[in-house]
Formats: sequence, structure tokens, C-alpha cells
Amino acid sequence: MRQVIRVVAIEVVRSQRHAVKVAYNRLSGLLPARAAGALDTALDSFRTWSGPFNGQNARQQIIRDLVFGVRIEQFVETGTFRGTTTEFLANLLGAPVFTVESQPRYFSVAKQRLAQYPWVTVELGDSRSFLRGLASKEELRGRRTLFYLDTHWERDLPLRDELAIIIQAWPNAVVVVDDFEVPDDPGYAFDDYGPGRRICVDNLPELPGWTLLFPSVRSGEETGARRGCIVLASPSMALETATVPTLRGRIRD
Repeated sequence: MRQVIRVVAIEVVRSQRHAVKVAYNRLSGLLPARAAGALDTALDSFRTWSGPFNGQNARQQIIRDLVFGVRIEQFVETGTFRGTTTEFLANLLGAPVFTVESQPRYFSVAKQRLAQYPWVTVELGDSRSFLRGLASKEELRGRRTLFYLDTHWERDLPLRDELAIIIQAWPNAVVVVDDFEVPDDPGYAFDDYGPGRRICVDNLPELPGWTLLFPSVRSGEETGARRGCIVLASPSMALETATVPTLRGRIRD
């Protein structure tokens, strides 16, 4: 009986927390974007997902290993949200960071948060237009670039378009896709919006010569939200990326 009561109590608390967040988002959504962003910043519990990269320590180490293992020269992020992960990237090397957020509310928060980093460029807009704009600059296309793609959402899944732009423009690229299915580890969560809208290998565009890698740390050993990811390396960077110890090769069918 005590165990039943405990379980019921936990579920009540969870539902209450969810109700509070829903109410907060609904009410603050009536405010202008800048005001809502300022309110988010003031309320720390709504600012982050328990740290950069969903609060996942193993994911953070993957990024560190990639940055120093393959000699990354710049970062490009799609889906700034409130800038937690962006700030992590900004502090890694002091290398240029370019990031885009489509929602004015989150853009406002991130813009304020990242103002102290002059090497970080924060833009408001669509990720595809953002990437095309970067691709038009020859000096950016030539750098060894780490892309972190996190803009997929239920109403809009730009991943295939984002990858198509990157493949065409950047010969030296490593791409990390968040919320991605890890085929042999169901403990990693991922986004699935129905037929043809699952964030998984089957729905990637053609990637001729590219290497596909997954976390070597099992989901049970990960922290935070335990979201899955995939790492894609362009042909010129495939050998270096394959030696990163926190990654493993694609699972074969």
C-alpha cells in the first residue's frame, strides 16, 4: 500500500509541475517576445535543459573529442534555443560560432546571454536561409566546420535541406544531429513525428562517401535527457573522425 501511495504522490507532483509549465508558457506567450524572453531569463528553471547538450555529459565529451581530434576551426549551430549549448561552444576554442533561432522569444534570450562573446553571431530566421547565407561566403566554406543541427520540430523538419546545403558547400565538415535514433540502443530518445518524419538513418538524404557514427557510450551510462545523436563526417574528415574514442561505427543491418 505504501508503495502505491508513493507512486501516486510522485505522479501528482509530476502532473502539477507540468500544469505549471503549461500555464507559464501560455501566459508568457501573450507577452511581446522580448518581455517573454526577459521573464525566461529571470526564472532560471525555464532557462536551460539542465546544461548544454540536454545535460548529457557523454555528448559534451563527444563534442570536445571532435573539436580537438579533427582540428575544428568554426562552429555552426541551427536551433539556438536559449543559448546554453552555444555558450559551451563559445568557450571551447574562442573560435567563430554562427547560430540561428527561428523563435523571437528564444532569440531574445540567447542574444542577451551571448552578447559577451564577440566571436558569436546570433541570427533570427529560418535555418535553411541562414546556412545558404553562410555558404555564400568563400572564407567560411573553406574552414573545418562542426555543425550542430537541432532545429527539427513537429511542424517543420528542415534536416534534409540543411544537410543538402552543407554537403554542397563544405568539403571539410563534421555534422552532429541531435534527437537522432541510435538503432541498437532504444534507451536513447529521439524524435518521431510519424511516417517519413522519423529522425533516423532511413530518412537521411544521400551522403556519398560520408561516414556515419554513433555514441560509444551506452544510454544507461549517459546523463541528462539521454537524447540520441548521429555524427556525419565528410570524406575529407572521415579517417580522423573515425578515431574519436567516444564514437563508434554505424550499426550494420
